[in-house]
Amino acid sequence: MSDSLFLPLSQRSGAVRELSGWEAVWMSLGEGEAERLTVGRGLGWKPIEVPRQLAAGEGSQAIWYRTEFQRPDHAGRVVLRIGGAFLATHAWLNGKLLGSHYGYFAPFGFDLTPYLKQENLLIICCESPVERQPDKKRHLLGHFNDGELKPYPASAYGSLPDPFRWEVPVGLWRPVQLEYVGPIAIDWMRLKPHFEAGDGRLEVEARLRNLDGRQMDGEVELTVSAPGSPASNASLRLQREVHLAGGAEDTVTMRLALPRPRRWEPWRFGEQPMYRAEMSAVAAGGTESSRVEDRFAFRDLKWDIGPRRWNLAVNGRPIFLRGACYAPSYRMDELTPERWQNDIRVARDANLDALRIVANVLPTDFYRRADEAGLLLLQEMPLLGAYAYHARQDDARFFEVAAREQQTEMVELLRNHPSVAAWIAHDDPPWLPSNSDLGDVHAVRQNHSIDQDLRAAFEKADPTRPALAASGEVDQLLLLGWASRSWRDFSEAESVMVSAFGTQALPPADSPVWESIGDRWPVPDDDPTWRHAGFQPVNWAERGVGLPSAFTNLEAYIESSQRYQASVVRLAAEHFRTRKFESCWGAFVYHLVDPFPGVGFGLLDAACRPRPALAALTEAFKPTRVITEPLAFEADRPFGILQQPRVPFSARLVVVNDDPDLSGPGVVRWSLTRVRRIGRRGVGSLRDVVQRKTYTGSADLEVPTAFEPAVSATSISMPLEVEGDYQLEASLTVSGRVIDRAEMPFTVTSSLPQARPRPELPRYLAEGLADLASLRSEKDGLSFVLENRTRPAVVSALTGLRLDGLPLGRHEIQVETNAGWAPFPRRLDMPVGRRLRVHVVTGSPLGTGRHSIDADLTVPGVASGRVIIGGTV
Repeated sequence: MSDSLFLPLSQRSGAVRELSGWEAVWMSLGEGEAERLTVGRGLGWKPIEVPRQLAAGEGSQAIWYRTEFQRPDHAGRVVLRIGGAFLATHAWLNGKLLGSHYGYFAPFGFDLTPYLKQENLLIICCESPVERQPDKKRHLLGHFNDGELKPYPASAYGSLPDPFRWEVPVGLWRPVQLEYVGPIAIDWMRLKPHFEAGDGRLEVEARLRNLDGRQMDGEVELTVSAPGSPASNASLRLQREVHLAGGAEDTVTMRLALPRPRRWEPWRFGEQPMYRAEMSAVAAGGTESSRVEDRFAFRDLKWDIGPRRWNLAVNGRPIFLRGACYAPSYRMDELTPERWQNDIRVARDANLDALRIVANVLPTDFYRRADEAGLLLLQEMPLLGAYAYHARQDDARFFEVAAREQQTEMVELLRNHPSVAAWIAHDDPPWLPSNSDLGDVHAVRQNHSIDQDLRAAFEKADPTRPALAASGEVDQLLLLGWASRSWRDFSEAESVMVSAFGTQALPPADSPVWESIGDRWPVPDDDPTWRHAGFQPVNWAERGVGLPSAFTNLEAYIESSQRYQASVVRLAAEHFRTRKFESCWGAFVYHLVDPFPGVGFGLLDAACRPRPALAALTEAFKPTRVITEPLAFEADRPFGILQQPRVPFSARLVVVNDDPDLSGPGVVRWSLTRVRRIGRRGVGSLRDVVQRKTYTGSADLEVPTAFEPAVSATSISMPLEVEGDYQLEASLTVSGRVIDRAEMPFTVTSSLPQARPRPELPRYLAEGLADLASLRSEKDGLSFVLENRTRPAVVSALTGLRLDGLPLGRHEIQVETNAGWAPFPRRLDMPVGRRLRVHVVTGSPLGTGRHSIDADLTVPGVASGRVIIGGTV
């Protein structure tokens, strides 16, 4: 699919010139050549900034660029280097097609030398098709064309009015440069450090390319420098003669021994010494032709990852991954070294030692900084959701070929970085058991074969790292309290690895993000501007703090949403740490920072303003933590721990330690206090303070090392019959020093919250699941039509039927099939676009007039709530 040069490393031999003076014109897909844009003709060219990421929409999915430059004053070869471009790129020089490249993250280029003139015209066309059916998409854009990490997210598919439109990135988002080299270029350099009998061994593979048509004889020199040493006599050097036929390529292998190498460690275990490797190619006559360099490190990974098991050790020491999902920005061109540095600082300050790079490949500068910071990265390919469902054979083949080529480029681009700890092929594919709500797309195990092939290809290309077919295969995407079930269910979760947990929250009140969303109040519950910005009204209504209409002002809504997010994040993170190394080996909050100005899941919003959840996670992920874990409780709504007076209060105090410098004898002290008695006011309240009881206790323990599981220090069980607000406090002391404190407020009450009434679905969602005017009379009842216009899904419940506002008596629900009427199944498959008539058998037809049927409809992953369907008899 690509016939360009793959250029992961800059050729540093000669000068580099960045091209400027660009003009551009928008076109539809497939247009431009007939208009002679390939030679710079046509109308509508306008000046444009390069690099800059643009947005492709319906009718404008291709952008053509042109610029002119004079022939460089260079006697060797001139290579065009395009640092990054969305998505399919074609280039012409002086009317000659140079070639094409597919993929947005890898640097690539072309040898311009044979086609250079004194005055040169360069034309570049970038295309990004807009695919409106996510399950049928075939282009690899990761979270840029599917999911919840983009403007107009998946939860709002096809439901927003003008001026909102479905867009994908397009264009030259990295600089376009001319590199001046000699006839021998170095395409890539694989650095393979390993240990042998306690010493270091380095195997280097490099692909050399003869850009000239003549036979080239020369020499390559490899220089390896230890951390902190200049390129002097402290470096190791090795030379090798090379002979390349005209236009040929060859791979050379060189091996070195490095005595007593220093090990690269995750930041909480030690230092991050980085070695430097430089390779130069010299053509006959002694003239340097090209020079590349990269950094590497000595570190050893051992793992045992498979069904219901996960074990990862770095340099022989097991590690529980305290992590966050990371998709820093929808605008790749806005990512700067300062932004990388700030995000990495925030991650380390929050006690994170791992990031999951979600369905994206970032610029290599980020990975270099992650190496230096000692972060571990789980690297995903840009694959998210379903691909090529019911696709034509040529479309399915296009997708699979594209996936394999993108995988190869990603591995070559990142393999030298010690921070990359695992390869992952696909984020949340449809074949996962957790995606059974996708109906037939799940049932046919869409994309399963290619994902397994990609996993095997990872293992073959790089056996030094674990490889997974998918995020969610061995690990769990566990957005309890948001996407499914209740946050209380975290207390029963026994996952080996949690790759996502968390909830949405509004940005801070003083954040510049509100300039994009709009801070007007009140707003409709299904406001299109908010939904375009990521707001998920169904989740807010069912499991979150509720919809905007339940709040009197925006400030109260912000505060409530952020408090809920912080509470869920803290509880989940602490729960998984109590299972350290026993059932759980890591947990990743979803996610570190919002990728665009909107309503997101980030600990920081898109303006990098922190939400309270950041402080909550920082506390929960402290290296040494005493955790108060309630054992028998009820869940308040939206969040709170409730204890019934008739049930004894019980809790467990757990100590977990990730600090390699801390261990030994310790003491956990606890106190349980009634803070306020419910229903007392005035003098009664003062008397209650005087009479307030406090229970205390302590327990000795041996603090576990950083490489051992958490330990249960003690358990508390006692009757609390007086209703009121209580607080359990605990502290951990080691060698006379208080290491950590924790507190857990809860309420003793006999008044438990009532089940939240099912909200009526916003009209845009109701219209996406049913024909709202399809109600009609049948000889023995009534019928209506369900029609899915969202995404492949299933109906898991259709209950609570009310006819004209009154509960329906005895009835039977049936669905129309090719063989006639059949009982409504427990799970009804709803392909996109198919009309399914539902028959409600009551024994008699509807009377004359206007009628409506009100039903509770549950479509997991899409919507859950009441839908009202009407009709006239």
